[in-house]
Amino acid sequence: MRRTVLVLALGFTIGCTGKARMLRGTSREVLMVYSEDSKFSAGALYKYATRILYTPQPETLIYFRPLKWDKFPEYDDYRNKILFLLPNDSLWDLCKEEEGVFFRKGMFVRGDFTILVCSFDSRAMLRLVSDHLSEIWDTILGKAIKELSEVEFLGGKNRKAMSLLEKEFNIRMLIPAGWKTYRRGDNFISFIKNNPSRFIFVFRLPHTQGELKVDRILDLRDSLTARYYGGDVVLKEYVTSMADEVEGISILKIYGLWKNDSLIAGGPFVTYAFNKDGSFYLLDAGVYAPESENKVNLILRVEGILRTFR
Repeated sequence: MRRTVLVLALGFTIGCTGKARMLRGTSREVLMVYSEDSKFSAGALYKYATRILYTPQPETLIYFRPLKWDKFPEYDDYRNKILFLLPNDSLWDLCKEEEGVFFRKGMFVRGDFTILVCSFDSRAMLRLVSDHLSEIWDTILGKAIKELSEVEFLGGKNRKAMSLLEKEFNIRMLIPAGWKTYRRGDNFISFIKNNPSRFIFVFRLPHTQGELKVDRILDLRDSLTARYYGGDVVLKEYVTSMADEVEGISILKIYGLWKNDSLIAGGPFVTYAFNKDGSFYLLDAGVYAPESENKVNLILRVEGILRTFR
């Protein structure tokens, strides 16, 4: 019976040799395994999910590593994998005669994460992928953000700052230990941590906004950073925006590049704009790390703080 299913499930380890294997690949790398018959589906996902963040040089948020099925036995220990499966593929049995997109943990190696895209024919697979592009992307990026941000919380949490946010801004959000209050103002508070320099701020209006538009949100951000950050402005030609969802709350997410001419500084930022419980919120995280060669990891680390809001 053909069914289209989107499932998040715990898988079982297969191909176990009794010998522990280390995961290959980083949190931002995903292996895409496909055949000649599924190449158009893999290509559609590759095109949709290859997104650029300027830091200021262009960098890819998630790296997708295309691989043909005959090479897969050499790479089944990759941390993150997407397998495009048709009935004539060697691991079709993993689909259990079901058509759909399935998310599995620990399927090949302990700690790995596998997305199975299962379909009975190539045309149906392309439709299936098209229907689930955003779910696949959100899952992959969300997993990378969660894993990268764990390092921010190794020292614990700043419970005083968290209590302040809940009391005065009506929002719960985890603030890592070692982050200090930097600026306070009308409906505004920011926190910073150095080595490397990174910052977050929370802005709240006690009423909801209408349609959230990128230009309006960026203008609001510029007005706040001009006042509290000494003149930071957004370089609007380097902006990437997308819809997202956190705990059932729809948000407008914006990645971009900020600069401050007077301080001769700049770097990447990410902004979340949303309405919640009758209020409008702007949450923002940024990085200034000219010495770092991997600013994408840094911005995703601090984005992980924003994603803890409730």
